[in-house]
Amino acid sequence: MKTIVRICAMAAAAALCLITACDRHQPYRPNNPSGTVNPGGGNNPGGGGSTTVKAKLMTNWTIQYKGREDYTEDNGYISRVEHFHVEAPGAAYYLVRTINPDVFQNNYGTDVLQFFKDEQGYLEQDANNYNENVTDYLYTSDKTELLFDRIRHGSWKAFVIGFDASGKITGEYATCNFTSREDTPTAAFNRWLGKWMISGQDPDGKLVSYNIEIVSSEANFAYFVYDWETGESIDSNDGTQMNGSEDWFETFFEPSNGNMYFMSQYIQSYKEDNVNYDQFFFGNIVVNGHIVVDGQLIKNGEYIIPEENLDIAAAQMTDLENRLATVNGCAVTAYMTDTDQVGYDTEFTSMQYFADNGDEILKFNLNVPQFPLTMAKTADSAPHAAARAIARTPVTKQALRHHTQLRDVERKDARKTQHAVARMAAGTVK
Repeated sequence: MKTIVRICAMAAAAALCLITACDRHQPYRPNNPSGTVNPGGGNNPGGGGSTTVKAKLMTNWTIQYKGREDYTEDNGYISRVEHFHVEAPGAAYYLVRTINPDVFQNNYGTDVLQFFKDEQGYLEQDANNYNENVTDYLYTSDKTELLFDRIRHGSWKAFVIGFDASGKITGEYATCNFTSREDTPTAAFNRWLGKWMISGQDPDGKLVSYNIEIVSSEANFAYFVYDWETGESIDSNDGTQMNGSEDWFETFFEPSNGNMYFMSQYIQSYKEDNVNYDQFFFGNIVVNGHIVVDGQLIKNGEYIIPEENLDIAAAQMTDLENRLATVNGCAVTAYMTDTDQVGYDTEFTSMQYFADNGDEILKFNLNVPQFPLTMAKTADSAPHAAARAIARTPVTKQALRHHTQLRDVERKDARKTQHAVARMAAGTVK
């Protein structure tokens, strides 16, 4: 059983958070184009419009995967993107989605209409969060070439899902199966592979170290990180040892500078003592000063930012010969209340695992290392070293959201703010 530490009650509504992400190019955000807090473990979002809607395969609609290619962005960065050709004559609107065939089979079988309903439900949640219309997220051209941020290598199913003028699914669709191939890893990408000791001081000045292992997840793009919050530094009075083979997270490689970035992310959903939990990897900030919002003095102390897909920290190689690196927190402007219009400019101070049971957010350890962290490589590993345990099966339909989303290259920078919330740590052991 995992020991968890009570942190705070869930807020009724989210505030806004504008992120300045370590001055780096923003890569593909895996399976979440909107930045909406929408973990697995809740009720199915529903949607789907009229109950009389039936699935109809449109023989004159087409979706084709044209492969991966380079795309030069306005800032000069070159990204690897996925190219799709879509034809949907007569559709008022349509959505493009991909999903792993096994995930689709395990959760939907042959019920494509339920898949469409779920996707509509996610769009309705996003539109409500941003005070927009569902149709703002859809396409209208009869024939178009679409570029999306890169997806993982392997087998995929792609769908064109028809919507009517009111933003409801029509049941009309086209589909195809395709395979995305992995890139050849570069030397810069491979430098991060291996075993590392990562160390820093906790808030009380105690040295905390984890012996982590970094394995390739997707060449030139992402890594698996194992053994975070494990080892002799874990105080049994303040927390618990994580399971290194189950509690892994991903970091992301930036080809333009060779850095590795730690991002906030959904981990998995599980049940313990008849309570459903969604596990995350989030960043913390510290408020230390006289901050007043709408006449309310904000209490000093540590706050968590429970939002996915934010850059928490950047790891930079500082000594290639001695294989040393430094990890520094990324800048963030945190809005401390629902009515805060100014925000608090600061940086992430630490990062760790959390669990959300729907009523409160919990953490596993109190004594986590604060930035800056030092990394010293202790052993190399093969570029294609096997991941320990990479299969996670969502326990709820809503968790499937982390398997289906695509981010449109042309649209991804249109929204400059993301929903987030800063919450005070209570520090009470559960």
